[in-house]
Amino acid sequence: MSLTIDYRQQPTQQQVGGKFARQAELITAGLPVPRFVCLTREFYTAVTASIQAQIYTLLSAIDFTDHASILQGSRATQQLIEALALEPEHQNCILAAFDAHFTMDTLVSVRASTVGHKLEESEDSISNPFAGMSESFLYVRRDQILQRVKACWASGFSPESLIYRHQQQMDLMGFSVAVGIQEMVFGERSFVMFTADPKTAASDQIIIAGYGIGEGVVQEKVAVDHYFISGKSTTIQHTIADKTHQLVFDEDAGFGLKDMPVPDDQQTIPCITDQEIRQLVEIGKRVESLYGLPQDIEGTFTADGRFHLLQTRPIALDFERQRVWSNTNVTESYPGISSTLTYTHAKFFYRVIFRDLYKRLGVADQAIWNHYQPLDNMIGYLNGRIYYCLSHFYQLHKLSPLFPLFAAHWENMIGLRSSFHTQPPRSLTAWLKKGWEWARFGRALVLTLTDYLGHDRAMYHYHRWWEQRIAPLRGQSFSGTDPLTLVKRFHDLWTEVGRHWGVTLTTDAYLIPLYGWTEALFKKWRLDEDKPGLLSDLLCGDEQLQSVEIILSAVNLAEQVRADATLQATFNQADEQALWQALDRNELNPAFTQAVRRHLHIYGDRGLQELKVEQPSLRDTPWVLLKMIRQYANQDVTVASYRQHEQAVRASADQTLQTLLQDQPWKLTLLNRVILPRLRRLIRHRENSRYCRSELFGFSKQIFKALAEYFVQRGILRDANDIVHLTQDEIFGYINGMGVTENLQALADLRRAEYEQFDGAEPAEQITTLGAVRDNDLCPPQAIAPDGDTLQGLGSSAGKVQGIARVVHDPNTVDTTGDNMILIARETDPGWLFLMLASKGMVVERGSMLSHTAITGRKFGIPTIVALPNATQRIPDGALIELDGSSGVVTILAQPGADNTAKGAAA
Repeated sequence: MSLTIDYRQQPTQQQVGGKFARQAELITAGLPVPRFVCLTREFYTAVTASIQAQIYTLLSAIDFTDHASILQGSRATQQLIEALALEPEHQNCILAAFDAHFTMDTLVSVRASTVGHKLEESEDSISNPFAGMSESFLYVRRDQILQRVKACWASGFSPESLIYRHQQQMDLMGFSVAVGIQEMVFGERSFVMFTADPKTAASDQIIIAGYGIGEGVVQEKVAVDHYFISGKSTTIQHTIADKTHQLVFDEDAGFGLKDMPVPDDQQTIPCITDQEIRQLVEIGKRVESLYGLPQDIEGTFTADGRFHLLQTRPIALDFERQRVWSNTNVTESYPGISSTLTYTHAKFFYRVIFRDLYKRLGVADQAIWNHYQPLDNMIGYLNGRIYYCLSHFYQLHKLSPLFPLFAAHWENMIGLRSSFHTQPPRSLTAWLKKGWEWARFGRALVLTLTDYLGHDRAMYHYHRWWEQRIAPLRGQSFSGTDPLTLVKRFHDLWTEVGRHWGVTLTTDAYLIPLYGWTEALFKKWRLDEDKPGLLSDLLCGDEQLQSVEIILSAVNLAEQVRADATLQATFNQADEQALWQALDRNELNPAFTQAVRRHLHIYGDRGLQELKVEQPSLRDTPWVLLKMIRQYANQDVTVASYRQHEQAVRASADQTLQTLLQDQPWKLTLLNRVILPRLRRLIRHRENSRYCRSELFGFSKQIFKALAEYFVQRGILRDANDIVHLTQDEIFGYINGMGVTENLQALADLRRAEYEQFDGAEPAEQITTLGAVRDNDLCPPQAIAPDGDTLQGLGSSAGKVQGIARVVHDPNTVDTTGDNMILIARETDPGWLFLMLASKGMVVERGSMLSHTAITGRKFGIPTIVALPNATQRIPDGALIELDGSSGVVTILAQPGADNTAKGAAA
C-alpha cells in the first residue's frame, strides 16, 4: 500500500484522482506544471478507518429535505475528521514527503481531490466535475500542513458535496480523498481557459483573466477580462473590465491572501497580451489533444512573464442531451421557411443518399444499421426552417476512420465558423491504437483511393443511368394516374436512387479536401500574395457546367428576341403571361417557340427554390422563363461575350501562374497537369449532378401534384396546395393503408396555421440545444456587430466594383434591376441566376468558396463575397457601396440617398 506518491512516479487516477494524475501527465508531456507530491486515497482510508462507522451514523441521520439537517450533518462529520489525532508515523510520512521535494521555507498549496469508488464519480471526471466543492489552501507553510491536510479530507463532506452526491444518487461514503502538496507559484496575472465554448460546444476558446492569483479569478472575487478566440479564424474579441482590485500573497502575515488595489495605469488595459493569448491557445490545443476532450484549464503568469499550468479538467458537455444545429449550408437548397412536405421529403432524401455514401466509403452494413436513428434524422425542422443536425452528421461521418483527415475541410465547405464537439471525440491517433483499427484504416484508405481513381468513370455511368431513367419521365404529367400506382412509381425510382446516388456525394468527399489542400499549397508557395483570387480564376473555363449551359440557353433565347424586330417589339409591349399565352397559341416566331419549348422540356426543373415542393417549377409557370428572357434581351448580353470573358480570365490566370513558377517547373507541372484539371472535373461533376437532383425532385413534385388532385377530387382536401402541409408518410400512408389519420384536412389546417406564424422570430444560424429541443430558446436576439462602414466576408470571385446595394429577400418580387445593382442576399440557389447576371457584384450571408454563389461569380466574372454575417441587415438597401471580391471587404461609401444612382453609374 502506497501512502504517498510524487509526479515522477506517474500516479494514476485510482490513486490520487483525476486532478493530480493529469498534472503528472502534463509534466511528462513537457508542460510547465509546478512539482508536487500526493497523499493517496490509501492514506485517507488508513487514517479514517477507525471513524467510518461514526461517519455512516451521522450521514444516515441527514434529512435532505431540511437544509439545516444537511448543514448539521456536514459540520459534525467534518469536525470528526479534523479532530483526528494523526499517528506519529502518519505525521512523519507527510512531513518527510514535503522535505523530500521542497526546502523548509517553501510555500505550498494543499488541495483535496475526491476519488470515487466508482471512478466516474471522482472529482474532475467527465460526468462529475464537483467544481469548487473540495478544499484548497494557498501559501501554506510547512508547520501548517498537517492541519490543512485534515481540512482537505473533511471537505469531502461539505454541504455542497453531500447535496451533489445525494442528487446524483451516489453513495454518500463512496469515495476517498487524496491530497496534493504542490509548490506555490507567485502568479501576478491568472486565467481560466476553456478550449471549447461550454454553452455551444463550439471549438472556440474563451479566456477569463484578472490580476493576482487564480483564486480571485476562479471564485469571481475580482473583476476579469474576457477574451473570445475564433477556432477557425483565430481572431480575438476583447471585453475589458475595470479591474480595481486583486488577490495577492499576504507578505506581512507570511501566509494566506489579502486584497490589494490594481495600479491605476493597469486597471482598464488588457491584463494579457494578444501574443500571450495565442500562446495559451496553442497550449490549450496540446492539452486537449492529450485527453481527446475539451478542457477547462487554469494557469498564471509570474512577474518574469513565464506561464505556469496549474490545473486541467474536462469541460462537462452533456453529449446525450446536447444537439448542435446549423443551417449555414442547407439554406442554399432550402432558404427561408419550408413546408412540412418539403422538410419530410428532404429528410427522406438525406437518409437514402447518405446510406449509399457510407457503403461506398467502406462502412459496414451492420455499422450503418446500428446508426439508423441519426441516419434517419440528419436534418431538423426548427421554427419552419431546415437545419443540419450537426450532432448526427459528425456521428455518422466518424464511422469512417478517414474522417479526421478531412473534417476541417468539410467544416469549411459547409460554412461552419467553428468546429463542434458533439460526442466524445476520437482523434486519428486514438483510432490507430489497436491493430484492428489499423486494419480498418488501411481498408478504408485502399477503398477510397481505388474509388477516387475510378471516379470519372463512375460519374459517367451515373449520368448514363440517370438519363435512361429520367428521359421517359421528363416533363411527364401524372394527372389521372391511379394513386397507388403513383406511390409505387415513386418508390421504384427512389429505390434505384438509393443504389446510385452516393457517387455524387463522393464527389464532395474528394473535392472538399483536394480544394483545401490546394489552397494550402497556394499559401505555402505564396502564389496568392500579389493576385488574390488566383486559384478561383484558374478553376474557371470549363465549358461543360450544366448550370451554366442552362442560363446560356436562356441568353441564347434572348439573342433570338433581339435579332427579330417583331418579336422584340412584342416582348417590349406585353407582360410575360400574355407572352406565354401568345406562344402557347403558336402566334410567335416558330423557331423561337420551338426553342422555348425545348428549353422547358430539358431544363424545366430549374427554378427558384427548386427543391421545395411548394415552389412551382418552371414547367408549371413557363411565363417566368419569358420574363427572364426579356430581362436578358434588355441587358444586351450574349453567349459569346460570357464565354470570351471567362476564357480571358482563365488565360490571364494561366499566364500569371506561369510567371510565378517559371523557375520552379515541377510545381507548375504538378498544378497544371494533376491538381487543377482534377479540381475542374470534380467541380463539373458536382454542379452537373446538382441538376440531376433538380430533376429527381421535379419527378417527386409531379407525383405529389397528381396525388393532390386526387385528394381534391375525393374531397379529402379542399385545395391542392394543402398537400404541402402534410408529411410524405401521411400522404402515402393514406393511400397504401399504412397511415393512421383519416382527416388529412384537419392536419393540413393545423400545419398551415403554424406555417403562417413562422414568419416571426428567426432562429440563429447555429444553435446548441440541451434536452428537449423546444424547451430551448431557438430565437434569441441576434446582436449585430457595429463594424461601421467596413464589413468583412470571404472573397470568392475577384474584382472591385462600386454600385447601389439591392437587398433582396425574395427574387420573385424583383421586376427591375438597374445597371448599377450589387445584389445583397442571405443565400442564393440556381434560380437566382437571372438576378446574378444582372448584378455588378454579389454579397451573400452564407456560403463557401465552393458554394453555388461563388462558382457562379467566378464563372461569369462577377465580383462576389460570401459568408458575410448579417449582410442583409448591415448593408442598407440603396446605399452606395464598394465590393472587393479578392479581399472580401465591403465598404459603405454613402447611405441611401437620391444622388447615389449617379455616383454608382460613374463608378
